Amino acid sequence: MKSIEFNGNGTEYFKIWIVNILLTIVTLGIYYPWAKVRSRRYFYGNTELGNANFEYHATGKQLFLSFIIAMLLFAAYVILASINPIFSVVLAVALMLAAPWIIWRSIKFNLRMISYRNVRFGFKGNVGGAYAIFLGYPIGMLIALAIIVAIVISVLVPILGEKAGGLMVPIILVFYPVFFALLNKITSSYITNGTHFGQGDFAADFKFKPFFMIMLKGMGLGILLSIIVFIVIGVLAYLFIGVEQITALGDQFKNMDQGVPPAPLFFILIFAVYALLILVSLYVMSYLKARHRTYIFGETRLDNSISFESTFRTNTFFGITVTNLLLMIFTLGLAYPWVAVRTYRYLSETVNVDAPEGLDGYISKQGSEGAIGEELGEAFDIDVGGIAF
Repeated sequence: MKSIEFNGNGTEYFKIWIVNILLTIVTLGIYYPWAKVRSRRYFYGNTELGNANFEYHATGKQLFLSFIIAMLLFAAYVILASINPIFSVVLAVALMLAAPWIIWRSIKFNLRMISYRNVRFGFKGNVGGAYAIFLGYPIGMLIALAIIVAIVISVLVPILGEKAGGLMVPIILVFYPVFFALLNKITSSYITNGTHFGQGDFAADFKFKPFFMIMLKGMGLGILLSIIVFIVIGVLAYLFIGVEQITALGDQFKNMDQGVPPAPLFFILIFAVYALLILVSLYVMSYLKARHRTYIFGETRLDNSISFESTFRTNTFFGITVTNLLLMIFTLGLAYPWVAVRTYRYLSETVNVDAPEGLDGYISKQGSEGAIGEELGEAFDIDVGGIAF
């Protein structure tokens, strides 16, 4: 079992990052594609597996054309919106219809630009699958939700009256984990089973139930922690403030619409509640990320000979996320290079690769794509802010 290692550090990346920022400002944004390439090459170039590093092959020139296209689309949207809002809506709908194709080209481009030991990654998934997942599925689920709501209204309202409205909350609570569990399953299957490394194919047989249980537990965890937050705030307010003061704060809240400013204590309590709820959200997101990575990596195989394992832990990533947030706040964003390095290091170094026959033997069997085919592929791929056409 070999683990991925990241050899970069925040100080080195800060030098790249600050130069990228300055050149992007001086060139009025034109340097941005080259800045992105420099950053990606630093991260991939310092990612090591089995004494060999990954490589990123895209160029600033490739990304520049897509950058221009993105800027023109944004300018068109602003201009059309100022002329007639209907035009901007038409453009937005057109972009929405094109989004699955854009995502598909993005996946193909970004994977093709990565190599390990001179063997390129690639993507074989078709554009039809992208449209089914990223457009057809969300529309289908929205239609299903609308049908369910219509049934509740038409059938139960005449029987239960206004009480039928209370059923909307449990319906949404059930629909939410089902929707995202299915979305995660089909998206993970599409990307994983469509990815290849040289002549070797990645494969995974994902099931709906694990994704659903992860979403269900994550939602339950969020509700439970939110309840605990309000209980703790309530108990502390009762112990240190008193019932009369709490009642007074409630009256001040009711009188805010009459122009009566609330006491500073009111804002302190509101800040405490929001801060704790943000921590709850970060913890739930860390939990979902940890569980998804554990399941996805555990089910993934490369040519049925190489397996993967994730040692990603909820509490560790939560600690990294919180400290990163504090670093960004107290340094006014200047700590971003260290934040990016810390996050990337943990994401990469918690992935283990098990190759019973050894990576050297497997790599030697792989052939990269032909030079002409590769050049043609790159000629038709341009990246738009991480999304390729």
